Amino acid sequence: MTLRRKDNGSSKNSAAATPRKTAGRALTAVKEAKSALLQVERKIVRRKSGEDRRNEILETARDLIFNEGFSNFTVREVAGRVGISEAAIYRHFPSKEEMLLALLDALFTPWRDALCQLVEDDLPFARKLEELSQLHLHHLLNERLNPILFLSEAVNPQNQRLLATMRLNLGYLRDAVKSLVVAGLKSRQIRQTVSVESLVAAILGLLQNSVIRWTLQRSSENLLEDGARNMAALAATVTTQEVNR
Repeated sequence: MTLRRKDNGSSKNSAAATPRKTAGRALTAVKEAKSALLQVERKIVRRKSGEDRRNEILETARDLIFNEGFSNFTVREVAGRVGISEAAIYRHFPSKEEMLLALLDALFTPWRDALCQLVEDDLPFARKLEELSQLHLHHLLNERLNPILFLSEAVNPQNQRLLATMRLNLGYLRDAVKSLVVAGLKSRQIRQTVSVESLVAAILGLLQNSVIRWTLQRSSENLLEDGARNMAALAATVTTQEVNR
């Protein structure tokens, strides 16, 4: 006779333990995944906070230069107004010069993009001149960076990087205006006797006049309206009779 070992329920317990182990491993995996995701999110938040801080530093530097002039612009002053240490400033910008270069890039990049779009837009020449004046002055007023004061105070003749950056942006404006004039001549909206260089100089002169006026008056009253009116008057003197009709 074969004796059977009494089943004390161990098989049942083992079978019941298997799902529990599986569930435990799954729970551990979920916790590990959540932990990894949390670490990634924290890194993203820290990176975003760093970008926000950098932008705050640049905005503070811009307002300081605009309101009090370049002579009061120091890393210590910017740090104090932001509410951080000078060391924290240097984590974002190795030097005051680098901060200025970053400020110029932040201010002029959207301006250059808008100029490029204006050149490509399918608009009459006179309308493009009006849009150019509005674009230029809106940027001046919204960004609160006076290029005349910046050039006269901030740019040391020996600081070649800052000089090169300002020349690059001024050259970009000149090239955009020249493109508008050349396109107007090709489409015969501008009289063929008009000199390209003379008209470009006249347009740039009107833009510069608006900046000088704003510098002296420290007021934007009637600035946009007068700028548009002056550009319209210039366009009327150089466009063909067919366009003016």
